[in-house]
Amino acid sequence: MWTNSLLKKNGWNALKPYYWTAFGVSLVAALLSGNNRGIRINVNHRTVSEWNSGWNPYRRYYEQILNEWGDMFYVVFLSAFFMALVIGMTYMAFLGNPVNVGKCRFYCKARTGDVNFGNLFESFQNGRYMSTVKVMFSMQMQILIGLLLFVVPGVIRAYEYFLVPYLMAENPNLPKERAFEISRKTMENEKMKCFKLSLSFIGWYIVGSFVIFGSFFVNPYYDATMAEFYTCMRAKMISYGITTESELNGAYNRYSDSVSDVYQNPYDMDMNHYQNQNHMNSGYQDSSQPHVNLKKDSDDNNHLH
Repeated sequence: MWTNSLLKKNGWNALKPYYWTAFGVSLVAALLSGNNRGIRINVNHRTVSEWNSGWNPYRRYYEQILNEWGDMFYVVFLSAFFMALVIGMTYMAFLGNPVNVGKCRFYCKARTGDVNFGNLFESFQNGRYMSTVKVMFSMQMQILIGLLLFVVPGVIRAYEYFLVPYLMAENPNLPKERAFEISRKTMENEKMKCFKLSLSFIGWYIVGSFVIFGSFFVNPYYDATMAEFYTCMRAKMISYGITTESELNGAYNRYSDSVSDVYQNPYDMDMNHYQNQNHMNSGYQDSSQPHVNLKKDSDDNNHLH
């Protein structure tokens, strides 16, 4: 049965040969997408307490502005806020999201030895761009609405759609509804596990926070582990009949860039046995050998069926 510790160990074992390339990928992706897990803002509690107690010398100045400008101040503030929100969402939709999808593709391919920094930008190539933009923007809007209405449903929705960037990394021509459906069904009974896996990195990020930008060095470890998680979820979605191999990599077959060899029977899982177990209770390789070339000849493929 797969565990968080096994996924993290496999992720680290895969990452070690190409760590610095992965560091560059995660760093560029974080800077371009704004998803900066490595940046932390420290709150000066003394400043907050001084403001509240009236010791802050600027407090009277700001109160005077509010009294003189009144409603006009709030109109200008809200206008600037919504303008910044629109600009930020537009930036994420057309640049940040495609880069994040490219990062998912990089790590999924790199775990089998195909280490190519250019995979980070593959979402911008070969007609993949607009479909990726549309699906990822729709996903983020649904998560945002859930967060604005009620925080908890928004968080749940975020984990329901956790696999969507990976699905788009494989097949950017997946229809929006289909990508959401595959992710939602596959993440049933897996959302809390995924949350705990993400949470297990908090110690590393706390340690990294003691060094300037130190947490950026943890990002490749996190991203590689999440690629291992997706590999397991991919096995689940195929064995449960949620999707098929041809649907997942069909788009790349059109561009002579098939990824079927990358994912075929990950971790050498026995798919028939998987269907009779809860959450992949068997099939893992020894964690010391997590990343073999998974190519099979045609006879082996016939036996899988």
